[in-house]
Amino acid sequence: MFARRAAWATMGTIALLTAGTPAANAVEGQAPDVRWASSVSDDLGTLQIGVASDSDITEIRAHIVSAATQQEVAVVENDAFDLVSGTPDNGVWHTKQPLDLADLGSYTVRVEATDADGDRTTDNSAGSLAYYVAAVFEDVRTDRSEIDIDHRQVRVDGTLKGRWPATRELKPLADHPVDLTVDYWTEDTVRTDADGHFSGTVTVNDAVPVQAVYRHVNEHPHVVYGESPSTQIDVRQVATRWTVQEPARARTIDFGQQVTFAATLERETPQGWVPFGGQSGGVLFEPSNGGQFDTVGYFTTGEDGEVTFTHAPWETGSFHVASHSDDPFIAPASTNSARITVLRASVFTSFSATRTQDRGVRVEGVMDFPDGWTPATVPVRIQYSRDGRRWTDLLTTEATWSGSGHAFSADVTGARRGYFRAHFEATESFRAATSETVKASR
Repeated sequence: MFARRAAWATMGTIALLTAGTPAANAVEGQAPDVRWASSVSDDLGTLQIGVASDSDITEIRAHIVSAATQQEVAVVENDAFDLVSGTPDNGVWHTKQPLDLADLGSYTVRVEATDADGDRTTDNSAGSLAYYVAAVFEDVRTDRSEIDIDHRQVRVDGTLKGRWPATRELKPLADHPVDLTVDYWTEDTVRTDADGHFSGTVTVNDAVPVQAVYRHVNEHPHVVYGESPSTQIDVRQVATRWTVQEPARARTIDFGQQVTFAATLERETPQGWVPFGGQSGGVLFEPSNGGQFDTVGYFTTGEDGEVTFTHAPWETGSFHVASHSDDPFIAPASTNSARITVLRASVFTSFSATRTQDRGVRVEGVMDFPDGWTPATVPVRIQYSRDGRRWTDLLTTEATWSGSGHAFSADVTGARRGYFRAHFEATESFRAATSETVKASR
C-alpha cells in the first residue's frame, strides 16, 4: 500500500512539472531593433532610420526633440517614411520629404517601431537630426591650369550658397569666410559679397590641387562644412641645358695628367638661351667600362652659369655634369663631355741580342709598367731591320713577371746580320713602347 502511494506521488510530481514547463521549441517575439537615426548626409532635412526585426516593420514613428530645450517640436508619422534600401525586416527608411522645422539646430530623435508580429519598441535616443544649412559651392574656377617659374599666382573665383534643409533651396551666403587651399593647406581666406561671390589669389609652388573650402565658424553657427571640387594645377618647367667648352673634343692623355673641365648651364627664355646662375649640381668622371666613378666636385653656378674643375682621371672615360633644383619649376639637366682616353706608361728597361753557336740569335729583355697597373698579358714583338730604319716582325713572345719586372726571351733561328729590337703595341690602357736598337753580339 505504501509503495502504491509513493508511485502515485511521483507521477503527480512529474505531471505538475510538465504542466508548468513551456515547450522547448516555443519562441517569444523579438522586438524591433532601432539601430540608428540621422540626417541624410547630402540632404540634411531628410531623416533616415535603420530598423531590423524578426518580421516586417509595419509602423515607424519619430519624435523630434530639441537638443537645446529638450522639448518635442514635431512627430513624424508612419506614412511619411519610405523604405529606400534593404528589406522590410532589415532596412533603411527615409522621410519622403524634408522635415519642416521652425528652427535650425540639432535635434534628438526618439523612435517607435512595430513589426508584423505586433512586437513594439521605443528608443528614446536613436540618433540625431542635424538640421543645418549645408555650404554648397558653385562655379569655382581658376584663371590658369598651369604655372611656370615666372607666374606662380593663381586666382580663384566662385560662389558660396547654402542649401536650406526644409526646402533644399540654394541661397547665396553673404559675408561668409571661404578658405582657399593649396594642396589641402589654407593659403588665403576671403569673404563672400552680398551675392555670395568670392575671389582670391594663392601662390602655387608645385603641381598640386587648389580648392575652396567653407569651415564652420561661430559667427554662422547653423552653416556646416562644404568644399568645391579641386582643380589640379600643373607645372611647366623651365628647360635647361649644359654646353661643354672643355674638353671640346676627344683626346688622349697620360696617366696622372690633369684635364680641365669647363661647362655652362643655360635656361630657356622667350628671348632665347641665357646663362643660369644659382643652380646646384655636381661633376663626376665616369669610366667607359662602367667601373666606379670619381667625384670631381660640387658647385653652385654663378651669374655666368659656368663651372670649371681640373681632374686627373684614373682611366678612360668622360666627365658627367648634372644640375638639379629643389624648385619644381626648373627642369634638371645633364650631359657628358667628349671621351678622355687615359694611357699608362710602359717601358723596356733592358734588351739584348746574342749570337748562338747554331747561327741563331738569343734575345732577352725586361719591361716595366711604372704607373702601377699592368696588362693582363704582355705580348712583345721581336723585330728585325737590316738598316735600322725599316722593321719586320719576326715573332711574338709573352713577358711574364719575374720579381723585378716583366721578363721575356726568345730564340731567332736563321738570323741575318742587322739590328734587333722589342716592341710593345699600345692598348686601350697602355702606351706603346720600343726597346733600344741593338746588333747581335757574340
